[in-house]
Amino acid sequence: MGRIITPPRDIHYPHPKAVGPGYETAEIIGRAMVLEKFPKWGDYMRILDLVEWKKDRHRELRFCQYYRKAGGTDRDWIFGQGAGHMKIATYHELIRKATTRPDYGTFGNVFKKS
Repeated sequence: MGRIITPPRDIHYPHPKAVGPGYETAEIIGRAMVLEKFPKWGDYMRILDLVEWKKDRHRELRFCQYYRKAGGTDRDWIFGQGAGHMKIATYHELIRKATTRPDYGTFGNVFKKS
């Protein structure tokens, strides 16, 4: 268990076993966070990250989350790589925050139609 680190650290993704040993690194250049509270189950900090791969500088969106038991403190968060589901309103709030006032960095014009 731990804290949600701000500013976020680089992400190290291990290669799939079929590819062999090693890893690739991505930098989080934008982050939006929305807290969902469920009194019965606990709190979920839903996160949308804009990551840039250091190897070739291409960008991707990453959804992830932190979880803590109900009544937990800021030191009780547990990271979860994927955010398999969330409320539709939370998804819309993440996109709105990413485009207007991210919690960290910037999303630039990622959500603008080209």
